[in-house]
Amino acid sequence: MKVYRNALLGLIVAALLLAPIVSAQNSEKNTVLVIEPGYNFTHTGMSVRSIDWITQGETDYFSNYVSSGTTQLVVDLNWGTPSNTLSLTINSPTGQYGPYYDSSDGITDGRTVLRITKSGGQTLPSGTWSFRVYGERVTGNEDYTFVTY
Repeated sequence: MKVYRNALLGLIVAALLLAPIVSAQNSEKNTVLVIEPGYNFTHTGMSVRSIDWITQGETDYFSNYVSSGTTQLVVDLNWGTPSNTLSLTINSPTGQYGPYYDSSDGITDGRTVLRITKSGGQTLPSGTWSFRVYGERVTGNEDYTFVTY
């Protein structure tokens, strides 16, 4: 009887210790990100610029590690030729967003600039974010730059 009581007590203690971890993970999965035009936001730190080219139907992938405490991320895809169509899909640690197109930032100019924040001004989910650039409608080769900061 004492063995069963100790085992039951051990299970209760383990459940109490794990409950906060499980609930924190679940709330992180329900993160609501705010994605809006990013032209009016200033560059506040280091960034990595990728220069590449893309053709019709081609997909390129990029990633960026977002550290804990980050409150905003600006994504800038610039190809400069509005007659070609590129799309951008964003994968955060908590979900997928997009695809976004040239006019998604409110301006049709061969560039998509988006600012990503978390509702309520909280920090963004930390971890590796991935970005997919897809050549929806491209004549020939289209040069572009991709930057996150």
